[in-house]
Amino acid sequence: MRMKKIIVGLFSIVLLFYCHSASAQTGNAIPLPQFVFPSFTKGAVKMKSGDNYSALFNYNTVDEEMIFNNKGQYMALENINSVDTIFIGASKFVPVQKVFYEVITKGTVSLYIQHKSKYTDQGTPTAYGMTSKTNSSESFNSIKGGNQIRTLDLPDNVVVTSEKVYWAKVNDDMKKFTSERQFLKIFPAKENELKDYIKKNSIDIEKREDLLKLGHYCNEILK
Repeated sequence: MRMKKIIVGLFSIVLLFYCHSASAQTGNAIPLPQFVFPSFTKGAVKMKSGDNYSALFNYNTVDEEMIFNNKGQYMALENINSVDTIFIGASKFVPVQKVFYEVITKGTVSLYIQHKSKYTDQGTPTAYGMTSKTNSSESFNSIKGGNQIRTLDLPDNVVVTSEKVYWAKVNDDMKKFTSERQFLKIFPAKENELKDYIKKNSIDIEKREDLLKLGHYCNEILK
């Protein structure tokens, strides 16, 4: 009861969070490959009501949940439509339906990253140095204990496989892309110009820094 009172006092809205205790604690020495950041990072929540709150945050890319750390307990953010923006370090995230997207650029063209991934079977070595997967089609969409308890530990013999998706918002229309070719098709009138820029600057859309440069350039030529 005392912990619940602390959480309510911290965020002031009882229904904003559905609290999940975790069976493991994290630190800089424990890798978190299923999360965006290597460790929980100080952040701030800006509510649509105008209120602001702070906590340690990280984003679980497998369950696509915003997780916050409160004195060693890890809890999932619920009722995210009440949230305007979450700032984590130099990054910011906005709610989109039931998940969060990272904002890369804002303007005539706004770019976002939907951080998502899945757990896949790592496989076991064979006598010939190859890797065998007993269930090659099996994927672990999420690891949950009973009663929705989260754990930050990875299950045995799995790896995190990225399924990251990128979005471009143009004229209030969200367009999905996962490759340079798909991105260029969003801007047919500027396709050649953008293609030249990407080539001359060795832009790799899978690199956040390059995507940021590309977003700024789009907003320069598409004002």
